[in-house]
Amino acid sequence: MLSKGLRPDLALVSASARTRETVALLMAQWPAAAPLDIQRSLYLAEAPAMLEILRAAPDDARTLMVVGHNPGMAELALNLTAGGDPDARMRMMAGFPTCALAVLECPCESWAELTFQSARLVDFVTPKHLDG
Repeated sequence: MLSKGLRPDLALVSASARTRETVALLMAQWPAAAPLDIQRSLYLAEAPAMLEILRAAPDDARTLMVVGHNPGMAELALNLTAGGDPDARMRMMAGFPTCALAVLECPCESWAELTFQSARLVDFVTPKHLDG
């Protein structure tokens, strides 16, 4: 994320120990940590519930990071994406492993406007992709 210049204004994070540890490791690499919003409702949430959490995000947070669990995270990313990088989309459709990163752009002025099929997939990175 750091090498791609990706730093969230707000991190929405599941309350699980593993997700909080993952975010702490990421934040330790950035010059300044992003604010965290620990969300119990992200724990094992399905895509529609995750969408509602995103829609409630404050609009002054222009870049969000969501750290949650599969299968909900994979479903959310696939359902939000209407276009974008075709190679990244094919890789994302083939599997969304632990620690995968889907980078989406949303044209919304407000998070409340976010809907399924309203985002564009910019990148999809997996741990395997980083190794080779």
